[in-house]
Amino acid sequence: MWRSAWAGCSGCGCDGAAARVTYDGRQRGVSPLTSRPASSSAAPLEVDARARRLIVVGAILALFVGALDATIVATAVPSIVGDLGGIDLLAWVFTAYLLTSTVTLPLAGKTGDLFGRKPLFLVAVVVFVVASMAAGAAPSMEALIGARALQGIGAGLIFATTMAVIADLYSPLERGRVQGAVAGVFGIASVIGPTMGGWITDVSTWRWIFFLNLPVGAVAFVAILFLMPWTRPPREGEARIDFVGAALLAAAVVPFLLAMVWGGDRYEWVSVETAGLIAVSLVALAAFVAVEARVAEPLVPLFLFRNKVFAVSVVLLLFTGAGMFGALTLIPLYLQGVTGASARLSGTLMTPMMIAVPISAAFAGQMMSRTGRYKILLIVGVVLLAAGMFSFATVDEQTSRAEAIARMIVMTLGLGVTLPLLQVVVQNAVPFSVVGVATASVQFFRQIGGTLGVAILTGIMVGRFREGLDDAASGLPAVLDDPSALLNESVVAGLQQRYEASATAADPAFEVVLAAARVSLADAISLVFVVGGVIVACSLIAAIVLPELELQSTSPAEMARREAAERAAPGEGGNQDA
Repeated sequence: MWRSAWAGCSGCGCDGAAARVTYDGRQRGVSPLTSRPASSSAAPLEVDARARRLIVVGAILALFVGALDATIVATAVPSIVGDLGGIDLLAWVFTAYLLTSTVTLPLAGKTGDLFGRKPLFLVAVVVFVVASMAAGAAPSMEALIGARALQGIGAGLIFATTMAVIADLYSPLERGRVQGAVAGVFGIASVIGPTMGGWITDVSTWRWIFFLNLPVGAVAFVAILFLMPWTRPPREGEARIDFVGAALLAAAVVPFLLAMVWGGDRYEWVSVETAGLIAVSLVALAAFVAVEARVAEPLVPLFLFRNKVFAVSVVLLLFTGAGMFGALTLIPLYLQGVTGASARLSGTLMTPMMIAVPISAAFAGQMMSRTGRYKILLIVGVVLLAAGMFSFATVDEQTSRAEAIARMIVMTLGLGVTLPLLQVVVQNAVPFSVVGVATASVQFFRQIGGTLGVAILTGIMVGRFREGLDDAASGLPAVLDDPSALLNESVVAGLQQRYEASATAADPAFEVVLAAARVSLADAISLVFVVGGVIVACSLIAAIVLPELELQSTSPAEMARREAAERAAPGEGGNQDA
């Protein structure tokens, strides 16, 4: 259950083919320094500085509630089940949001490139707010799951569009500062979600977790509606959405995510069900690639993967996402299950970690904007993240909370440096006409990596936990085999009654076996952070080989005009060779 709570080519005129490459390996239509393929333009927003700031504030507000709702429900679970029942369906409250938000990302990026960001953003906010109202008023668990699925669609649209809007407003050289702030907001929302959810449930009702999205969403809607102009990219011919590709991508992503969520929980990892889900995903993925290579308006242009910056960034995102999110989701389990902190106290203990994200993100963004360099910052960020994870692997039930907090801060300093920079790096390396698709792809692969990491590292942790119980106390595994039980005092009390009812005089007291369980959990979490640290350390290779292009200081409007001129120039039109 707690694992499920963890809970992203068109316009280039090349008909799906890659941009031409000259004899020296550089792509045509650009200066040798930036190595960009020529393409038609996606018209950016031309607004004054004050309006730009207000648009960003509105976009960040929408992003905040979208990120918040991915985790805020976790601590309200007992109240939701108490009101609605349907405990056997509870996991779908989280899974539905994860599935729809992830699948929506590529489609959102493509749609924004085709039709402009403003209408898509307004639709996203409306969908999210309506879904929040439905979730808050849900009369049954089934209705809540449906509302959460709709919320995920709105959140996926918001995530992709927010980052693309910033690319429309600021040059690559300027984006570092803004992306740092956005990454900070995203990190804060993700971390404070469980704490805020518990606080709202304590003082009111779980339904206000969703109703509070209404005023924030309304402010974001008004800011976008009245401040952001609607600009559609100039195109040759009719803009078309690749619905076949979208369906195939969904058919590839959904079974994969379900296999990751259910594997080792509902089904064994080595089972017909898990293998079947992965097989369906692979077949759909192959069909998706075949379709994208042939359609005129691919949902995800395959030439992006021949862009070395984009391809290396994808690898970096997959590895850091897998190691980082897979391990970080277990920090609340350590604080509550090992140290015995309450849910509220664990939220308080995680506050310094939460604050470190926007600080490091803002610093890295400022440094990138001032120096025009990003590679050394990414390398430092990955090193910090890996070092923090390895250091956290040394914590146990005897470690002081201050020491644990210090280790958490080192990890999140690296996290804050890494994520916002990669967004700008990818945007800087692709044609402006596909910046929405590229931006959404960054978030999509980060989400896929994170889901894969959570599944793998959670499985490792649970297996090690159970092994430790077998070694520490006889008879205990029959009573306690799920480490999440240590998070709930009432569940622990129930386990104690069951254990004492079946214990013999030779068995140890429940307090002894409970302490053994906490030791076993600490050991299991330490192993997870070692494995996660190794995964993140592997991404250091990708950070080292990542090409460093000059960050352009040209305004998005001028970039779009140049691409349009290159597209219209003799010899640059028509089909392009791979």
